[in-house]
Amino acid sequence: MSFGRKAAFLLDRTAVLFIGLAFGAIITWAFVAGSDASTPEGSAPAAVAGTPAAGPEAAATPAAPAEIATVSTPRLAAAGAEGRKIHVGVFGDSFGDGIYSALYQQLRGRENFEVHKFSHQATGFTRYRTTNLLDDTRRRIDAQPVDIAVMSFGANDMQGVYVDGRGSEFMSDRWKEIVSGRVREIVDLLRARGAAVYWVGLPKMREAEYDGNVRQMNAFYTQLMGQLGVPFVDTVPASVDSNGAYSAYLIDDDGERFNARAHDGIHMTFRGYSRLTRRLADRIIASVPAPPESQQAAGNNSGSRG
Repeated sequence: MSFGRKAAFLLDRTAVLFIGLAFGAIITWAFVAGSDASTPEGSAPAAVAGTPAAGPEAAATPAAPAEIATVSTPRLAAAGAEGRKIHVGVFGDSFGDGIYSALYQQLRGRENFEVHKFSHQATGFTRYRTTNLLDDTRRRIDAQPVDIAVMSFGANDMQGVYVDGRGSEFMSDRWKEIVSGRVREIVDLLRARGAAVYWVGLPKMREAEYDGNVRQMNAFYTQLMGQLGVPFVDTVPASVDSNGAYSAYLIDDDGERFNARAHDGIHMTFRGYSRLTRRLADRIIASVPAPPESQQAAGNNSGSRG
C-alpha cells in the first residue's frame, strides 16, 4: 500500500467531530457547578437542521430499554462490608467525557462513591498509533484502582484499521477480530484487578449515513459484550422521540421539553448525557451491598414496627 493510500485509509473522518473540547469543558463545568445549562451557548436553542423547533413534541423513551444486569464482584462485596469508598472509573473518548460528567453528578451526593475521569478525546480501538488503550488503562488503574469500570468507545472507530502492514476495512471480519481482541484485553485486565465492567453504547445520530455506522457499532458491541458477559447499556431508546426518530428536544419525566443534543447532531448536552446514564447510575448504586451497620439498623427498624 502506497503512502498516499495508507494515509487516506487511516484518515479518521470522525475524530474532529468527537474531540469536542469546548463543549466537553462546558458539560463538566455544568455538572460540577450543578447548573442547568441545557445548551452550549447558555441561550435559547436554535432549530437543528432536520429537527423542527416547534410542532409535535418528543415524548419520553418510546419503548422500554433492555434491562441492565447488576454486576457483583468480590471486590464490591468487600467494599460494602468494610463501608469503604467505591471508586468508579469512566473510560472512553469524548462521549466518555459526557458519561463521566453525568455519573459524577448522579453519584456525587453519595459519600461512598468517587468517580474518576479516565476518558480521553479522539481515542479508539482503531487508533492505537495515537493511544494504546491497553497501556493507557493499565497506567491509570495502577495509579488509581477502580471497583467499577464504565466504558464507552466507538465514536472514533468508524474507519479501517492498519496492523502489521495490512489494512482492514470497517466492520470487515479482520477489523472485528482486531478490535474484539483489543477490547477483550482491556476487559480481562480490569476484571483481573477485581473491577465490575459496564459498556455504554452510542445514541441515535442526526445524519442518516453516520447513524447507520453507529447502528453497526452498537450491534457489534452488543454481541461482543454478550460473549464477554459484560452488561451493554443501550442508550438509543433514551435519545429518540416517540416515533423512535432523532430529535434534538425531548421531554423529561416532569413533562418539560429540553434540548438533549449539541448542535453537531452527534454529542449530547449535559442533560442529554444524564438521561442516557440514569439507569446505569441506579444499577451501580444497587450493586454495592449496604454496610453491616446499615443492614442491622434496617432490621432493627423493621422489628420495632412489628
